Amino acid sequence: MKKIILILLIPFLTYSQGWFIQTTFSPAQSLQAVRFYGQNTGYTTAPLYNGSTFNIHKTTNAGQNWVAQSSGYTSMRFMAIWLQHPDTVYMSGNDGLIIKTVNGGSNWITVNSEATLQLWGLFFVNSLTGFTAGSTGRIMKTTNAGSNWVNMTSPTQTSLSSIYFINENTGFISGSAIALKTTNQGTNWVNMNAPSISGFENFREIYFFNENLGLYVSDAGRIVKTTNSGVTWNLVNSGTTQSLFGVYFIDQTTGYACGNAGAIVRTTDGGENWFAQTSPLNEILTDIWFTSATTGYISNWSGKILKTTNGGITYIEPVSSETPEKFLLEQNYPNPFNPVTKFKFSIPISGNVLLKIFDISGREVAEILNKPMQPGTFEADWDASGFSSGVYFYTVTSGDFTQTRKMVLIR
Repeated sequence: MKKIILILLIPFLTYSQGWFIQTTFSPAQSLQAVRFYGQNTGYTTAPLYNGSTFNIHKTTNAGQNWVAQSSGYTSMRFMAIWLQHPDTVYMSGNDGLIIKTVNGGSNWITVNSEATLQLWGLFFVNSLTGFTAGSTGRIMKTTNAGSNWVNMTSPTQTSLSSIYFINENTGFISGSAIALKTTNQGTNWVNMNAPSISGFENFREIYFFNENLGLYVSDAGRIVKTTNSGVTWNLVNSGTTQSLFGVYFIDQTTGYACGNAGAIVRTTDGGENWFAQTSPLNEILTDIWFTSATTGYISNWSGKILKTTNGGITYIEPVSSETPEKFLLEQNYPNPFNPVTKFKFSIPISGNVLLKIFDISGREVAEILNKPMQPGTFEADWDASGFSSGVYFYTVTSGDFTQTRKMVLIR
């Protein structure tokens, strides 16, 4: 009888699709936020101006399908979402509206309304106590699950964008060229004197790991970090010059941010350095949320939901599982390119492999690969849709081996 030998190539496969467009809503809607509770249940919201009230969408199967829900309002923006539970959800937006559901969106009730007020930030510290913030420096608090909202003393009249609490006492708010802090459950807020490039700069979203360590993402690709509760602030390498709107940290080291022109950046050192990831869109990305270390979602201004199931890592394809004789980094192709190119490299021994992109000034702009690899020959794609024309360099490093080549992006 003839013997059949099956050779398994699975250890050599490193297929990954990075970020991809999972959903496109029709008609196109300017999605403002996306939030999940657990792995499967998520909500996104957008304004509709065609008379429809169905500007909320819900998924219960990790974004495979989204079901439209009625907010009861039309021509209205809801810009923030808070999921207390898969069935208990709050949203805030224009006209000082805060709406709430306790039955998974079958019905939404209005728990606050005030003409001319806009509420962009929303955060609950427990099942009863929550905060919202918005235009004219308004900060409000509820202690009865949203039934009533009380104005808190605010040190500013500038617009406020986001809220983040690390516990029931200590919280932070970001806004137009301002960052605030409370240590007494929102009774008093102090200005942390965060640096800005102008009074028009909007600190879009703020995040703190603990009372001392935190950061905010802002206009012009600015990410500004403090390690001493706002006494001093430092501008870090964001990996982009595009305005950033959303930020999310999976743990103390790994975080993501998204923004204008399809910008997606990732950090693996607690926000000290950020590196661009490949985006399938060159459009505004409004918000980002992860449900695990590898599964994340991004909302988009033209009604699309992006998803990753591998932390946004770029596509890597094995060309051969045969062990090459030596390390080798080949010239990218095509070159010049617009906007996608391929890198081919060979690894003769197992080890961690780094593949990074640098601009003409030597600044790192993208990290394509950073993981242990088995011996073999591989190809990696890079989509430079969010990058400007010019000369770039790509470098492969593994152990003592390093090789760099030049490439040209032409628009």
